[in-house]
Order: sequence, then structure tokens, then C-alpha cells
Amino acid sequence: MSYQLSVPKTDGSALPVELEVGNMLFVLGANGTGKSSLMQRLNKLHQKNARWISAHRQNWFESDSVNLSPQTKREFETYIGNFDTENAARWRDQYASQRANIAIYELIETENFDARAIAKAARAEDAQLVKRLVEKDAPIEVINELLKASNLPIELSLHQGEQVMASKAGSAPYSIAHLSDGERNALLIAANVLTAKAGTLVLVDEPERHLHRSIISPLLTQLFRKRKDCAFVVSTHDVLLPLDNPSARTLLIRSCATTETMS
Repeated sequence: MSYQLSVPKTDGSALPVELEVGNMLFVLGANGTGKSSLMQRLNKLHQKNARWISAHRQNWFESDSVNLSPQTKREFETYIGNFDTENAARWRDQYASQRANIAIYELIETENFDARAIAKAARAEDAQLVKRLVEKDAPIEVINELLKASNLPIELSLHQGEQVMASKAGSAPYSIAHLSDGERNALLIAANVLTAKAGTLVLVDEPERHLHRSIISPLLTQLFRKRKDCAFVVSTHDVLLPLDNPSARTLLIRSCATTETMS
């Protein structure tokens, strides 16, 4: 599976870029060159299969537990999908808290789905299936592994009432709402990527906004490895991020006349 990405140029033509699932494309450019405009355009053109993760959005949590029902989650996903096609979505977000809640909802739902599958196999006394299922790391375990590899000494755990808690260096568990901006951003990037469907076009917009490169570089590299069943486009100012992933392609954007014209 591959995505046909069309990058509009200032002369009115378009640069075709084919991106296969399992591959990465870095979009590199200075402020004001049109990176976010391009990311929004790609999200709009591939909306059914894309997931846009933008660092300019607020990333705070209202609480440490999920406060969405399945119906309200679907409703907000529709609202967010519509809003993301508007030009204003490039610089503001009226659904910031809902995005964060949806990311945690999907993380917990994936965790619960795995637990239900193991319980069903155990009740059926299918020992071989139970063994295969438990060999797969739970999503929160994967995130803990990623955070540790990314120089963030934080460990997440799921508590009664579907509360996601954090601890640092063996401390007592505390609400993920109390994480720092960078810690929350790392958590949300990881949760969004890990819960994406296979074949998703993952668009990560300026991940370095809240994170030092000593954190975001290993985090992205590990996520690329974990999700070889997805395609990635990462916009960034950091010229070293593409160098840390030599198998990725790099697109340099020098200027942008409007939201629809780039070179």
C-alpha cells in the first residue's frame, strides 16, 4: 500500500511524492515556509486514512480518567475531522481537550480489548492462544518502554475506574494531568501512533515544539520501528532529525505563497 502525495509548487504545478507504508518522509523548512499548510493539505486529501498529530495544539488533560462515552467520542471525531479541513486549524484548536481525551480513550480501549481477548481464550481453555496473546506487550507497557528509551523516567499504569496514572523514579502514582508539557506531548504522540489503524498515514507536525531532540529523536525512531504498518510524514525545523533516520526521505520547503502553493 502506498500514498500518492501531491505537493503544490509556486509555479502552479505539483510535485508528486509516493510514500509507501513502512516508509518515512521528513518535511524540513524554516518558520513560515508552509510546512503546517502542507500537513493540513495532506490530512484533508487523505482524511479517511490519515491521523494528524500537531504539536501546536494544547496537550493538557482535564483529568486522569476517561470522561467520554463511545457515542460522544464518535461525535467529537466527526467535529474534529470537519474542523481540521478549515484554514483556522493551522493555528488554533477549539477541540484541544477532546483530542487529548480521545487519545487516552483509545489507549485504554486497546488495553481493555487485549485483556478481554486473553480472558476469552482462558475461559475457552485455549492455552496456546493465551500464550500467544500474553507474549504481545500491552499498549501501556509499550509506551513505558518507549518513554524509557526516550530518556523520560516515567512509568504509566492503569488503575481502577480507568484512571491512567504516572510515577517517576519509584514515586507514588500521580495523575497524568500533572505531567510536564513535554511529558504529556511525548505520551500523546506515542498514544496516537500506537493506536492508529494499520495502513494509516501518520502526520506529525513539529514534534520538537515541546520536546528536546534528545527525547523526540529516539521516540520517533522507536515509533517508526513499532509501526512499520503505517506511513509517516514528519514536519520539523530540526535538520538533525532526518539524519537520525537515514532510511527516511527528506523534502525541503523553501517558500509558501498561499496555503495552496508551495515549492
